[in-house]
Amino acid sequence: MLQLPAVPSHFAGHQTAYLLHNSEYFFPPLNAICTLMNLICTGITFYSSRGTGPSAALASAKLPRLAVAAVLNLATTAWALTIMVPMNKKMTVHANEMEKEIKEEGKGESGKFKSNESELRRLQKRWQRLNMGRATIMVGSALAGFSALLIRA
Repeated sequence: MLQLPAVPSHFAGHQTAYLLHNSEYFFPPLNAICTLMNLICTGITFYSSRGTGPSAALASAKLPRLAVAAVLNLATTAWALTIMVPMNKKMTVHANEMEKEIKEEGKGESGKFKSNESELRRLQKRWQRLNMGRATIMVGSALAGFSALLIRA
């Protein structure tokens, strides 16, 4: 996430703020659609498993894996809302303060600028690690869903 040391921190901060702001328009709707589809698929499979015959047996076999996929998808949403969004907001604040100082003074040499710079870089590194955790949950959800598709009667 724009952590290249060769990129001056005020540019990296500006890019980070831009990316975080614009990602708000793409990722929340995408996550909502994926979560809704997982819940619908799990619900339909649950309903189908209540009958009799081969299709009910197949639905019963798929249900646990689809339920795991749905739960992991909900966990991804919770992770994003409780961990990632507050961190995104903190990074944006630091990036905007750095940009404001650059516009006002033309350089970033004050103690406040350096403090914002080090905090932004620290948050970027932490964001990357935590984002790997979120990605792992998402991959687990996808694998659980795909494994359910592979079950045959």
